[in-house]
Amino acid sequence: MNLKGKEISPEERKIIIKLRNEGKTLREIVKIVGIIHSSIQRVINNYTSSKSVISKPRSGRPSKLTAREKRYVFKSERLNPRISAFQIANDVRERI
Repeated sequence: MNLKGKEISPEERKIIIKLRNEGKTLREIVKIVGIIHSSIQRVINNYTSSKSVISKPRSGRPSKLTAREKRYVFKSERLNPRISAFQIANDVRERI
């Protein structure tokens, strides 16, 4: 059984849809897959409305850093674990 908050993988969703298309009932799918019925029902409903098992992108604030800047931050921390966040932020600002 999945932990609360853990997303069902696309592979698991495909299995759920395949079982449903084979004519399995919701209870049978629950026993086979081991996921609670409300999550399985949501996967089936989302599939019937969108015809896709892939999750929609999440909304949220755009990232302030580019991918290159993020790599620089991680590399700086890896090379010098004692460097402060303030110093890394200053280094990133200087590089821009």
